[in-house]
Amino acid sequence: MVSKKGKRKLIYEGRVFYWFVRMNSKEIPRLHILSEDKKIQLECALIDREVPAVSSYVRQILKEHMNQIN
Repeated sequence: MVSKKGKRKLIYEGRVFYWFVRMNSKEIPRLHILSEDKKIQLECALIDREVPAVSSYVRQILKEHMNQIN
């Protein structure tokens, strides 16, 4: 189970995911995506620092990931 505090919920292909943005040690924002069961844990850079991560971008990352594992 994922702690939901400070995370946004997204349902993709019937599965629940949570995403959030955190700064790494170099003060670069990183997008984190976790499945509710923690079997999928993704981390990637944001395309643009000025544009907040939106659910459509998160969906795109999940789609690419699912295509790679299938």
